[in-house]
Amino acid sequence: MKSLHQAQKLNRAAQKGILGQATSSCAPTGCHLNAINNSNDRCFILSCPSKYGHMQLVNGTYQCCF
Repeated sequence: MKSLHQAQKLNRAAQKGILGQATSSCAPTGCHLNAINNSNDRCFILSCPSKYGHMQLVNGTYQCCF
């Protein structure tokens, strides 16, 4: 039963990571789908609101890239 609980906890952490809701160190790299865009081509991700990236078209969708 303990291993089932640990697997469920790991699954929730993995889902947060996939959705971009996991906590990460601030200095994001790469491009992120889940971002806040301020309509001036600048954007940020919730885990690092003090660093701004730029919106770029990647594989047909706009993403926030650092």
